Amino acid sequence: MSESGATIRVARVLDRTRIYGPGWRTAIWVQGCSLACPGCWNKELWPKKGGIDMPIEELSERIISNEVTEGVTLLGGEPLQQAESLLPLLRAVRDAGKSVFLYTGYELDELDDAQSECIGLADIAVTGRYLEEQRDLHLTWRGSSNQQVRFLTDRYPPDAMGEEVREVEVHIKKDGSMAVFGYPDKMDGGWIPGDPMPDEHGRPI
Repeated sequence: MSESGATIRVARVLDRTRIYGPGWRTAIWVQGCSLACPGCWNKELWPKKGGIDMPIEELSERIISNEVTEGVTLLGGEPLQQAESLLPLLRAVRDAGKSVFLYTGYELDELDDAQSECIGLADIAVTGRYLEEQRDLHLTWRGSSNQQVRFLTDRYPPDAMGEEVREVEVHIKKDGSMAVFGYPDKMDGGWIPGDPMPDEHGRPI
């Protein structure tokens, strides 16, 4: 199990989603990213301040005990800027037989030892900066065409990506409000009448 007392800075957790990797997954957005890609959709996750420090043991148990999901997806923010904290979480998830999907804005030749070890624990990784000039809403699992989807183990074949399509997921909360995840386009506001549909941060699209 994970190291006692270790924490990771987390912005949000989505316990069940199908658009951030193969199958049903737990998605975790970490807080903090210094890469600051122009046009980034998650600028509120850049500052190190924000989010909450979540114990690794609590997070790993939340992922492992979820009988619906087959793995975890780490997004951000930049997960590999918390590599030392991330390692025990990834080990616990893999030891439990669940899969790991990891997003990073880094290229493989930029990684230090701890970051490389995190990549080594992933079944699939998406690597590379988000480039606004190469933005493509019809890509699977990524936002710009320069980013690479790397299948790092034999758990998933490349055809697990399916057809290259833009994926958007609408979650209806208990209070009746909605949140949109994935890669929404401003035209998606036409899905419902009345006020514009908010994204996961409450911003109209």
